Amino acid sequence: MIAPIPERRPLLGRPPRRRLRSSGVSPPGRAAVWIDRLRGHAFLRGVAVVVGGTAAAQLITLAFSPLITRLYGPEIFGVQGIFLAAVGLVLPFANLAYGASIVLPATDNEARALFRLSVLISLAVTALSTLVFGIFHRDIAEAIGFTAPSQLLWLAPVTILVIAVAQPFHHWLARKKQFGALSRISVAEATIVGGAKTAVGFVAATAPVLLASVALAGLLKLALLWTSARDTLVPGKRADQDPPVPLRDVAYRYRDFPLFRAPHDWLNGLSHNIPSLMLAALVGPVAAGFYVLSYRVVSLPITVISAAVGTVFLPRIAEASHRSERLRPLLLKGTAALAAVGLLPFGIMIAFAPWLFSLVFGVEWTAAGDYARWLSLWFYIVFIGSPAYQAIPILGLQGHLLAYEIVVLALRTSALAVGAFVYQDGTVAVALFAVVGMLVNISQIGWCIFSCDRRLRSGI
Repeated sequence: MIAPIPERRPLLGRPPRRRLRSSGVSPPGRAAVWIDRLRGHAFLRGVAVVVGGTAAAQLITLAFSPLITRLYGPEIFGVQGIFLAAVGLVLPFANLAYGASIVLPATDNEARALFRLSVLISLAVTALSTLVFGIFHRDIAEAIGFTAPSQLLWLAPVTILVIAVAQPFHHWLARKKQFGALSRISVAEATIVGGAKTAVGFVAATAPVLLASVALAGLLKLALLWTSARDTLVPGKRADQDPPVPLRDVAYRYRDFPLFRAPHDWLNGLSHNIPSLMLAALVGPVAAGFYVLSYRVVSLPITVISAAVGTVFLPRIAEASHRSERLRPLLLKGTAALAAVGLLPFGIMIAFAPWLFSLVFGVEWTAAGDYARWLSLWFYIVFIGSPAYQAIPILGLQGHLLAYEIVVLALRTSALAVGAFVYQDGTVAVALFAVVGMLVNISQIGWCIFSCDRRLRSGI
């Protein structure tokens, strides 16, 4: 019997190449291969879904903007900016930041307890803010430079409530990885609100209309969030259902959120909103309107991409922490990827913002383009810092972050005051404000990356 001839192998140990049989079907192209990889990668797939929905929503908002800016004008936009700044002074304490902790627990029962706690606190804070704005609306309007009728500030508690309650819904859907629902909600909200503002603006382009649209947009978003979350949020009626977790237990376990995260968010929001208040008081509501529009446009990449990455990244890094994985590689990859993606949009704004604003929004908004050019320097760093910021509660750095934010607020406010008081020029004030913001955010990113794998939050 003749022994079979052994198969010859290449000298370098590589397996022999096999010729593809001609079956009339061409091999898949690179695009198809990348699509298959994307479908098989849960994190990238989640980012793609959120980015797609958020991008569509922002493009819809941007499509309505040329009409809305021409209908309402810089002064009314300034009034809206002052109103939102006043809301922003209360909002970080509306649920004591417990809503942001919902993605962290290992069990859904504990997360549901945090949800209930967030809603109850939101109702209590709204009741208190209703009392304050109802009694002192004239004094508040005078203090913040609100030039519209002070009774419009009664809309502030409604806005606070819907935004505060929407936050735990948003984080619950992120926890359950229902990123498609979040995307659909963003698109629906942008379409309905933008269309309503434009349609009503042709009839009555006034400050009350614009402020009422802010509250109505929050109510619409809250209704859509509830519709998407109720099936998973309400536990089933099984006989073996685990008992609810006491609110006192989760309040204590996640006490670093009200103690450190909420004050930090308040200080951070104040540092972002204080330009509207100071420019309105020292330069005028028109300058505040320029800042509001430039802030909105420049923050689009953050809203579309960076925030979407953060929405998906926080559950991912929480899971990595549960499994005791190294966190620094995750942060470095996320930061480097955003640094590459952000070069194009922010580079365009730095180079062409005044011309673009004049072309898209009208000649009267050219000065807002100068604001946007400087804000782009700062927001590029904010853009790439989303993974580092999301990792802060996992690293147990919220107490340090609060002290850091106090220093940052003092530096930003001082820079803004120099531009407004000394130079009495809105562009100079925004430029100094942005440069200081850029430098401190660079330090925050480096600090978080350096702290990885040294300070892990225990018990998550």
